[in-house]
Amino acid sequence: MEDEASISFGPLKIWIEGRQFPESKDYWDANWLMTTAECVGKGSSVKADGPFLHLGELKYWKDNLEAFHKTLKGRVELPTAEPTLKIKIMEQKPEMGHFLCEIEFTGDYLNEVHKFIFQADQSYIPSLLNQLNTVLRNYPIVGKQKL
Repeated sequence: MEDEASISFGPLKIWIEGRQFPESKDYWDANWLMTTAECVGKGSSVKADGPFLHLGELKYWKDNLEAFHKTLKGRVELPTAEPTLKIKIMEQKPEMGHFLCEIEFTGDYLNEVHKFIFQADQSYIPSLLNQLNTVLRNYPIVGKQKL
C-alpha cells in the first residue's frame, strides 16, 4: 500500500479504510473497521483484508497499553473476536525498558497461521498510543456495549 499506515508497530502495518457498516447505530455492527494489514518478516510476508478489527477492541488495547507503559510489567493483548490478528506484548527486562511482542496473523484462518516475534523497547509505545488515539478520534465508537 502506498499511503501511510494508520497503525505501524514493528513488522505490522494496518490501514483503516472506513467502517464496514457506516450507517449503523448498533455498537457491534457500527464499530467494525474495514482494514488492510500486512506483516513482513525475514523471508515472509502475510497480508489480509476485511472487517477484522472492532473499535471496542482497539480502545481496550489502548487503555491497557497506557497502563503497561507505566511499568512495562505484565502482559497486554489486543483482544480480537476475529482470528485474523492477535497481538501480545509481554514484559522482558522491564528495568531496561524492553518487552517482547508476538503477532499471530493469518489471511486464511482455516488453513494457516503465522507468528512474528520481535523485541522492542519503551520508545515504541508512545507512537503506538498516538496512532491508536488518532484512529479512535477519526472513528469514534458508536453506541454502547450491552453486557
